[in-house]
Amino acid sequence: MKRTLTAMLAALAFATPVAADTYPSDTIHLVVPWRAGGGTDTIARGFAAALEEQIDQAVVVDNLTGGVGDRAHKHVIESDPDGLQILFNGSSDMNSVTLFRGTDYDYSDFDCIGGVYDTPTWILSHKDRGITSVAELLAAAKADPQGTTIGVGSIGSTHFVLAKVLLGNNDADARIIAFDGGGPLKKAILANQITAGVIHSPVLLDAVKSGDVVVVGTGGSLENIAYEPVRGIETLKGHNVDVDIGVVRGLYVPKGTPEEIRSAAEALAEKAAKSDSFKAFGMNFGFSPVWMPGAEFCDMMAAENAAYKDIKAKYID
Repeated sequence: MKRTLTAMLAALAFATPVAADTYPSDTIHLVVPWRAGGGTDTIARGFAAALEEQIDQAVVVDNLTGGVGDRAHKHVIESDPDGLQILFNGSSDMNSVTLFRGTDYDYSDFDCIGGVYDTPTWILSHKDRGITSVAELLAAAKADPQGTTIGVGSIGSTHFVLAKVLLGNNDADARIIAFDGGGPLKKAILANQITAGVIHSPVLLDAVKSGDVVVVGTGGSLENIAYEPVRGIETLKGHNVDVDIGVVRGLYVPKGTPEEIRSAAEALAEKAAKSDSFKAFGMNFGFSPVWMPGAEFCDMMAAENAAYKDIKAKYID
């Protein structure tokens, strides 16, 4: 009897945590590495509501901040591979953090579920600064490097990469100020505490519409943004930045999550991404959502990782 019980316990220990046909069997946690109020957090909450419509379980957003993403990333990597702890983060945010901070993990420690929201990174400035173009920002930096401040979400973030590439390629310098995520950075831009802020669009779009904040430039085309007046804003390619800089928000689970669970999670994520409610959220936030299947999303992550390695070697090391 003892042997039989032991064998049963051993079998249970190695069994798939959640059967695909019953997935999800409990609350799904979308783990966001940044504070509440930033762009990734806002999109995660919009997606959580759309995902919850597809299932009979709750979907909650957990903001696990700390270590510029380390806490959240490691939490998901070390979690049970049952599809209930899902990282929700931006592609370039993950790649830049792991590359520029030398972490002991990278994107390959995750399996991709899919990408759901694609936006370029943009540069914003308070209207009272009087800076309306990239040329004016660079001129300010060259004239007064110590007095010119550029806010970013964190050191090693995509925001940081854009700022370093722009300044380095144009023989300019400025004080780069790192905030603890997009939420605090938003507040600094609105309060006119910095010369300019680099953040993922369409964050602060309402302030842009009201005229309180000016879009100075963008790391990629804004042709698909819902607010037509800024669609023609110049990209950084006119200022010696020959790579698009933006972010695809998506979902990741621990490497080795059973294929049945990944497939079930991907199918639900696709339904949520294509739902009317998430489309309405996306257009209200600023861009129409996208759907990028898991394998395609992982391929994109790998290509982006290679591009960021090149940027690191050229502009930051």
